[in-house]
Amino acid sequence: MKVMELDRDFIRLMRETLGDNVDDMVEAIAQEPVVSVRVNSRKMVDIEGETVPWCEWGKYLSERPRFTDDPRLHGGCYYVQEASSMFLWRVLRDFVRHDAKVLDACAAPGGKSTLIAEWLDGDGLLVSNEFVAKRANILVENLTKWGFPNVIVTNNALSQYERLGGIFDCVVVDAPCSGEGMFRKDAQAVKEWSLENVERCALRQREIMESVWKILKEGGVMVYSTCTFNHFEDEDNVRWITEELGGEVCDVDINEKWGVERAQSGGYHFYPHKVRGEGFFMAVIRKNEANGNFSCGGKGGLTLVKDRAEWLAESDGYQLYENKGVRWAISLRHLDVLQSMLKAKLNIFAGGIQYAELKGRDWVPAAGLALSSEIDERKFASVEVDRDTALRFLRCEAIVLEGATKGILLVKYDGHALGWVKNVGNRCNNMYPQYWRIRN
Repeated sequence: MKVMELDRDFIRLMRETLGDNVDDMVEAIAQEPVVSVRVNSRKMVDIEGETVPWCEWGKYLSERPRFTDDPRLHGGCYYVQEASSMFLWRVLRDFVRHDAKVLDACAAPGGKSTLIAEWLDGDGLLVSNEFVAKRANILVENLTKWGFPNVIVTNNALSQYERLGGIFDCVVVDAPCSGEGMFRKDAQAVKEWSLENVERCALRQREIMESVWKILKEGGVMVYSTCTFNHFEDEDNVRWITEELGGEVCDVDINEKWGVERAQSGGYHFYPHKVRGEGFFMAVIRKNEANGNFSCGGKGGLTLVKDRAEWLAESDGYQLYENKGVRWAISLRHLDVLQSMLKAKLNIFAGGIQYAELKGRDWVPAAGLALSSEIDERKFASVEVDRDTALRFLRCEAIVLEGATKGILLVKYDGHALGWVKNVGNRCNNMYPQYWRIRN
């Protein structure tokens, strides 16, 4: 058991909430974290473990493996995600249609975004936003590997989205917080905790919620979550939304056996001594007042391509466009939204499927196409490799594929695509992105 010295003010706050049960929570915080993953339904792999009760694709693992050495992780077959945060699946099931438009407002590194994309299943549109550019690049990588097509990644202050008006059926706000729920996973969070930081976080969270409220449709839902326990960032903020913004707290269908606790002012607490997961809070608030919804439209400035997206299984359902030497494929159902976002001068990092890259005078398949669930693999030659070769490929090292067809090949491990090589016979030019490579 780890020795952990918790701030006295934190213990006092928790005692006010939990009473004598605070000792059980402190003991739970000192235990080793629970390990869990979420399987990609379009890239199914067999992972042994008990199913997370509130998410059908979530699995508890008996121990933490060396994930970096599993090529299936890099191929987007599963995502390492904390079990409590998978409760979002249950919320989406109860309140969000598969064809909805959803904004993940504070999205990096992508755990909740990959889950939302899974729920929408290619029918709806996910706009995944991250304010910090470096973290937005990580978000692009994780969503590209997940392979679902109808995703746009942006790098903007949330206030910039107000130019669009209310276009989203659901906005997910996984707000920056004081991190109390991560204490047993992150010793630095314990050291940095203070009442002053809690107060700063609570104010910042309200600023974020006020911005996203303006871009939420009438009748739409905001999903507000933190990895904290204290009432300032949780119950008090939910109460503030209902009183100041006019929202209505919604009930989620839960099973009492899960150990999830309903908060008095609305929302749900995940305490580590009661659930198999880390500390977490989530609430669902419906918007009941009109907000002047915006109707998407306008050309927006896309450089459209007349060629068909012939490398995709449903090629007629996509529009190709070019941006800085890359061709992207966006669903025709969501082309107007992308155009409107460009017209509003939002900074877009990725829009749809990364389809092709310009190399010299030729367009060659992009890394994102290899990992996309929409690729038509019949259009390409492929090669199955063993684990050691797959890891060398993922490190961007040179590999040799004896007897393989010459030309551009789709590299696969355990039946799942990882990326491209150009086989010239005695060697292969590795086309895996350098900025994705395994570095250890």
